[in-house]
Amino acid sequence: MKKIDFTIENVEKIMQNKYAATIIIANRAKGIRENIGDQDDEMRKFKPPVAALKEFLANKLKFPEFNIKKINEED
Repeated sequence: MKKIDFTIENVEKIMQNKYAATIIIANRAKGIRENIGDQDDEMRKFKPPVAALKEFLANKLKFPEFNIKKINEED
């Protein structure tokens, strides 16, 4: 099994809120699992969470509908 080399700082460079990034990555992994044809041929050798993380770190994921302000608001 191959190890993915990344740190939380790599994630925070793309998105400041690491918890929101986790939600985005998890949603993408779910999408990959439900529609396997939705990903590149080279990513098919990885499990969905790993493929989603690699896509996130490569800035391949777009999340315009994600409202980071709503997450940061306190009730």
